Amino acid sequence: MRGATFRFSYSLNSKHKIIVCLHHICSTFKFTTYKQFIQLMIQGLPLEIQVKLLRLVPTSELKHVNSHFYILYNDLYYAKIIETFGDDILGVLLKILPWLKEYVKSLDVFRKQSRQLIASRLKLTSTASNDLNPLHCIYIKDSWKYIYSILKNKRLFAEYSDYKIDEPSNYVYNHFVEINRTYLLSYRKSLWLAPGTYNLNIGLVVKHGSGLGTTKFEVKFENELTEPTVQTFYPQTNINEILPKKQFCLLKLGEINLPKWSKHRKLNGGPGYHNKLYRVELVMEEIGLYLKSGFRIFFIDISQPSVLFNDYDLLYYTANQADYRYFINIPLKNLYKALNHVQNGGASDNLSFQNALKLYGEGDPNLILDQFDKTFLSDYTIEDEYSNDKNNYSQDSLYDEKSLMKYADFYFNNEFRSIYFKFQTVYQKRQFINKFGDFEIDYKNSVSQERDKQKYERACSYDKDGLKWKIPVLGEI
Repeated sequence: MRGATFRFSYSLNSKHKIIVCLHHICSTFKFTTYKQFIQLMIQGLPLEIQVKLLRLVPTSELKHVNSHFYILYNDLYYAKIIETFGDDILGVLLKILPWLKEYVKSLDVFRKQSRQLIASRLKLTSTASNDLNPLHCIYIKDSWKYIYSILKNKRLFAEYSDYKIDEPSNYVYNHFVEINRTYLLSYRKSLWLAPGTYNLNIGLVVKHGSGLGTTKFEVKFENELTEPTVQTFYPQTNINEILPKKQFCLLKLGEINLPKWSKHRKLNGGPGYHNKLYRVELVMEEIGLYLKSGFRIFFIDISQPSVLFNDYDLLYYTANQADYRYFINIPLKNLYKALNHVQNGGASDNLSFQNALKLYGEGDPNLILDQFDKTFLSDYTIEDEYSNDKNNYSQDSLYDEKSLMKYADFYFNNEFRSIYFKFQTVYQKRQFINKFGDFEIDYKNSVSQERDKQKYERACSYDKDGLKWKIPVLGEI
């Protein structure tokens, strides 16, 4: 190839032209493998083109070719965070940093190697060596993809303080809300979301179930003309008959659509960068005086579009288990509590839209330390006669690390992985099975495995590690 000369023109606005040019390069220089081509040619292209290639085909294997592209792929999520949430999201991240680092640290039970690859290349330490940017540390700068998913999705874990119900106090539980013989059911929560489409889901367990089909869900926000906008969702009226009993279900209620802001608003929306976000009010309430009884609410989930719910029109998925410990991640619950408190300015959920805009990012999570769960690691404490360390809410570590990783290993790596999918149509079910394999075989085998203690090879390739439903939906760049 010595002395070879090759010139080409490209248009960054055309995916087809770039692909044609790259194929032309391969044929001109007679590369034998794509890996050789990528290492010798793509990495030598201007950074602008490398970024464009990753953005055009984010699901490709380009990001896994070498550490250069893997780090670049991670950095693009940092750019996406700023682009989506505005510069002042960095101040929010600084305030929730202790809770954020502990949750991301817990993810090491399945991603430690890939995270350490970035951390070692960037020479990151537990605390930022550059005081000008405290976010330049492990569990943050090496994990922008996971941080973006936390910010983009919102999971509202059920707590009795948020619900209005007329039932005896002896039904109060720590991590879910028991609905048992009540006519009053009211829930109101404020949160901040970026423009886009979201799935509105509810995670619950139905015992016998009555009144769930007469519950209304509303999403309220102001559009860029400051006009009140309401989107309303109802479960199917016969939902009590549709859902399986005494096991966890994640039910899709509908799709929330938050329109993109106009360029005029982005330029003239005032000094606050949070004008890129919507302040959304989620309301759940009963329709009329109907008795509600026999179900537990674990959380309400507002998530990015996913393969299951959007590409294959899933109605719900269910697991043959009702124990909340398998479905409620306590470090994530504490993290979202801190995040919502900071974004809402520590104010009431009943605050007006205009006043809420002024308080965005002003909340201090250290003022609500008594509201965080501090006892969830008690069953995972590792006794060490040579150590007197105790769990504490310090800047460096909120939880005992060994106990946290033991808890994370239980939550993410337990053998309970098989999920049953209920699609809206038979056609979508067949399409899913044709692509990924028969999930029904796996589900039946998982029940047999619990009974016979015999392991079976999975027939369905979708989410073989059983992780997708345990973490916020990971979007692509």
